[in-house]
Amino acid sequence: MTNLDKTNTKAWRFFWLVTARPKLMISISILLILLTASFIPTLNKDTRSDAFIPSDHPSLLFREETVKTFGLKDPMVIAVINEGEQGVFNPNTLALVDWISHQVENIDNVNIDRITSLSTENDIIGTEDGMLVEPFFETPPVDQQGADNVREAVMDFPLYLGSLVARDGTGTLIVIELNDQFKAQPSYLDLMEMIKQAPIHDNEKIHVAGEGAVAGYMGAYIDADAMRLNPIAALVITIICFIAFRTLRGALIPNLVVVATVGTSLGLMAAFGVSFFVITNALPVVLIGISVADSIHILSQYYEEVAEKPDDDPRAITVRTMVHMWRPITLTSVTTMAGFLGLSLASIMPPMKFFGLFALIGVGVAWAFSLLIVPAVLTLLKPKASTAYILQGKQAKADSFGQLLGFLGRVVVKFPRQLLFLAVVIAMVGSYGASKLVVDETLINTFHHNEPIVIADTTLNKTFDGTHYLDIMIETPQAEDLYKPENLKRIEDFQRYMETLPHVGGSTSIVDYLKQMNRALHEDQASEYQLPKNANLIAQYFLLYSTSGNPDDFQEEIDYDYRLANLRVRLDSGQFTHGKTVVEAAQKYIDKQFNTNEISARLSGRVNVDYHWIKRLGESHFVSVGISLLLVFLMAAFAFRSFTAGLVTIVPVIVTILAIYAFLGFTGTWLSISSSMFAAIAIGLGVDFSIHTVERLQSLVRDHKLAINDAIMRLYPSTGRALLFNFLALSLGFGVLTVSKVVTLQEFGSVVAMAITISFLSSMTIL
Repeated sequence: MTNLDKTNTKAWRFFWLVTARPKLMISISILLILLTASFIPTLNKDTRSDAFIPSDHPSLLFREETVKTFGLKDPMVIAVINEGEQGVFNPNTLALVDWISHQVENIDNVNIDRITSLSTENDIIGTEDGMLVEPFFETPPVDQQGADNVREAVMDFPLYLGSLVARDGTGTLIVIELNDQFKAQPSYLDLMEMIKQAPIHDNEKIHVAGEGAVAGYMGAYIDADAMRLNPIAALVITIICFIAFRTLRGALIPNLVVVATVGTSLGLMAAFGVSFFVITNALPVVLIGISVADSIHILSQYYEEVAEKPDDDPRAITVRTMVHMWRPITLTSVTTMAGFLGLSLASIMPPMKFFGLFALIGVGVAWAFSLLIVPAVLTLLKPKASTAYILQGKQAKADSFGQLLGFLGRVVVKFPRQLLFLAVVIAMVGSYGASKLVVDETLINTFHHNEPIVIADTTLNKTFDGTHYLDIMIETPQAEDLYKPENLKRIEDFQRYMETLPHVGGSTSIVDYLKQMNRALHEDQASEYQLPKNANLIAQYFLLYSTSGNPDDFQEEIDYDYRLANLRVRLDSGQFTHGKTVVEAAQKYIDKQFNTNEISARLSGRVNVDYHWIKRLGESHFVSVGISLLLVFLMAAFAFRSFTAGLVTIVPVIVTILAIYAFLGFTGTWLSISSSMFAAIAIGLGVDFSIHTVERLQSLVRDHKLAINDAIMRLYPSTGRALLFNFLALSLGFGVLTVSKVVTLQEFGSVVAMAITISFLSSMTIL
């Protein structure tokens, strides 16, 4: 098609109109960016584990029901460790425990009624008159003899061993609950500031862990991470664009699209009240890499036009450029959006759904600004040639990058069968690698192993029974049914079974309190640490306890009607595969051995909630990949008006995904939150290389009447060069995530960068 023919097309008329009032177009765009970006400060961070499961999921709803009945929110756990001769049972350390227990009451958002420590808990003692419930100490002991008395009382109370005090006496816990989990970050920071003021003596160490602490630590963690990553990504992209075009405008114009894309996407996220999740930290970096791609292709064509006709009017050069480029840019944008749509549709996890949705919106914004604002800016600028595009004859001469791609083109033309054979081998190996994938996840892996929160988690799970909780709600039909010995015996048997499972350190239920009461009322004989024999005696024990103790002491174990009870199981690992074993074994026991018409049980707690959403992560991954591939194929087939062209377009993408599966499977890398997202994103981004390649080949064969081999050799120095810098922008943009402090983002960035590299090479060879 000649230039004269092109002036009669709708595309020419559209871009002639777009460039008619460039200053007005730019001004409106800047106002829109400022308007949407103004909402960014209102973004709300959500670092809770619950954020990864839909709010209406049955496991989460039942957990909330359990919380209302027994409390049991995800706590912050403070461990005081002393590995000296007396362990924590010395005057200084007990005074430290007491100091912390009282100081945490001054922290906003801490529920002062839900603070548990040696300073707040009671001993149960048998007396001539019945039962005495008294604190382990009213005030910290002032000498070692007093500390030894506390040790004797605590270590003789099995309920607290492993849960409140280390079995070897080297550590003790202060457990606090927050009123509002969404405010975990400021509460955690206040707690850490308080601990800095703690009167610590020799051999004493303080660690802070637990689900609540992880959520709080993560909030500050991702803030600091974002402040580092986004500028680095922007700098990397700017450098790549400058190397590609060797002009200031070539480096800055893509950044205008980047600012518009990131600002609009995050602004809309805030405006619609969507929270900023852990994985959302990767979204700005993803959008920076994606949004610059269209500008690279536009500027590549623009500088070719300038090299061929440097004296033409800026508006005419710009319009010719856009007439050449609008279609491939639109096709790649639509297919990339389809890839992100697949991620959003297939995932049940809100963070992933919103990541896909707002990445999709970002791609749409980048497309719109590339077609409207980039030509408006170019129209205002006097044409300036780039040393990367020198005219030779009637065409722009290839520079060293173009020559490198030209060499690759000659290899492809010379060895097509060998390259296709290699692709088949990769696909076969990848298919086998996919069969070896293991779904696994643990939230603590978000952080580097040398971070304080990781050290604390490791220490607590090694020193105590565990900080990861599986709650089991026991239900009976009538009030006071839990006075019945047969029901309590079933709970006791359930406890004993759970404690045989791997990674279960211990458990707690009302049974433990009743056994301690029975022992206290039988002259503290060890043989009497057992359940009372009849319902009347059990009722009497509760009554005796209430005369000197607080009935609320049992709030976490039993309700006021003695109809509902909670059995809390402690695990020393938050890893999904470990929790999965325990959850599935517990459910099997409930179904086959526990539930009757008189008593039943249901699983609850953090471990159970995590089990359900991570399990669905594995189940939904391949569905997400299938949906994304289908959507991209349909978009490509529709765009090229060819079923065959649609299939050919996704071949490099399929090879890419299978190659990554091979890497994950053979290296033993988990299919986790971070790695599971790669496929849908790789599909959406990787297909861009295919579409630009197919669209350009079609044009060269159809419009320029070239033979296929000649078309391929023409493709590489021009479109291939643009794709090279497109690839560099994307891969290095995602590569920035490898320097993230968030380990999951490191994994995500490295896997996606690898996928983009393979997609580029596949499109440049296999296609």
